[in-house]
Amino acid sequence: MSMQYAGSDTLVINEETPPGSVPLVRPDVIINVDELSYLIWDVADIDAQESFLQDFGMMTHEKNQNQLYMRGYGHAPYLYLGRKAKKSAFKGLGLKAKSRTDLEELARKTNSRIEAIQRPGGGEKISLKDPNGVLVEVVYGIEELDPIETRRDILPANTPANYIRVNKGQRTQMMPSPILRLGHCVLGANNFEGTVRWYMRHFGLLATDALCIQDGSPAIAFLRLNRGELLADHHTIVIGKGGGEGYLHSAYEVVDIDAVAQGQQYLKMKKHKHVWGLGRHILGSQLFDYWHDTSGFEFEHYADGDVFTASRETQYHPLDSGNVYAWGDDLPKSFFALSVKQVMSILRGLIKGDISLPWIKQAKKAISRPPRPWL
Repeated sequence: MSMQYAGSDTLVINEETPPGSVPLVRPDVIINVDELSYLIWDVADIDAQESFLQDFGMMTHEKNQNQLYMRGYGHAPYLYLGRKAKKSAFKGLGLKAKSRTDLEELARKTNSRIEAIQRPGGGEKISLKDPNGVLVEVVYGIEELDPIETRRDILPANTPANYIRVNKGQRTQMMPSPILRLGHCVLGANNFEGTVRWYMRHFGLLATDALCIQDGSPAIAFLRLNRGELLADHHTIVIGKGGGEGYLHSAYEVVDIDAVAQGQQYLKMKKHKHVWGLGRHILGSQLFDYWHDTSGFEFEHYADGDVFTASRETQYHPLDSGNVYAWGDDLPKSFFALSVKQVMSILRGLIKGDISLPWIKQAKKAISRPPRPWL
């Protein structure tokens, strides 16, 4: 399935191996998880990171010299767990099981032990490592908090056919944009197929969309939760090949476009480093705005994302720099630029055989097209 955007009419598709000709095959599933609950970090400067996250829209739940727990305005006691370390690094993520029975089943199938969680909210967990060494904690029974009062409805908007706001202006406060929840995490993996299969098998994730290179093989998979007839975000975990291994970015939901823009103004006022936005994505449709934290890790505000039930089939599209966004600020060259760490990771992938030179050539060609005709 093709996507329409400025410049998409000049995109050439290989008719012998179109997107979807190498499908993502869903393996047998152990359990279906129900939520991405939190991310786990090593943090070199806890005070500085706390300040950034507060400006980004989180609130401190607990803090000491060695640990930092940051919450949003929802029920979770923490979305961000920071542990004091010499060097900042992404270490892992937490996924919520639907039941204690599911937690027991996953523990049995993975030969893992269920442990009590010694953190705010308690609960139980099992600890796994994904194929790239990322820690994945599967949790159940974490005690929820009362949500914090904040705006949860979009601002009333006047249209030519419906004027609902009369004799009053439209204003938002100059304040951090309140984070309502953790939405998704994007991870890089040289062993793309094995990593996607691991997350699908262990946690029941479904592929919503996949971006494919010229030979038809997927290079980026947008994976969503299997919640049956209940609604799930377009993606909760994204796996991408060719951008190194480990964390690429995480995204946090706010209420609407005014909140996204309000957050941008506040973060600019606080002199944090802006990456890209405002804009609207194509796959997932989110309104987005990207920032760097104190260590250069990427954090995203988003609003108005797509949701699906489990019945939606996977759709396949060409990998192209243009289909990253529908509208917004022009895609910065830095968005696909590789750091020294990412280049070294790709070289390791070449040595191990997870990445080939023909694959690199096809991927480079795909992302080298200007994202818009005028660029």
